[in-house]
Amino acid sequence: MDFKLPSSKLHRKNDNCVYGNPRKNYTRTHPPINYGNKIKWQKNEKVAIIKMRKLGYTINQLADFTGRSRSIVHKILKIATKRLCIVKKDYRKGLTNQARLRCSSIRRKMLTKFLPAWEAFILGETDKPP
Repeated sequence: MDFKLPSSKLHRKNDNCVYGNPRKNYTRTHPPINYGNKIKWQKNEKVAIIKMRKLGYTINQLADFTGRSRSIVHKILKIATKRLCIVKKDYRKGLTNQARLRCSSIRRKMLTKFLPAWEAFILGETDKPP
């Protein structure tokens, strides 16, 4: 009986006989996905994000300050609200637009003023937040 396997399934051994491939050898067609270098969390970084949120900073301001994405900051705050570390407040009600803008600019100035103290707390140089 003469039969021939397709050329992709042929396998030659040292005795010059053609055998069927006992098992398919899978090869990677695409290079592995590189998601980039992850930034490791500092000692008190998550604690600082939660404490600064309690002080009234927005998620965008916290993301800019820590250098993380807004989704990561939101994920940390969501876990903190589930563990009852933060109580949700809606700061939009009862304030005019000008008052909210003024408050946010004051908070941003305070953040830049206390920036070295917050960085020292995040890196673990001091034990208490500013």
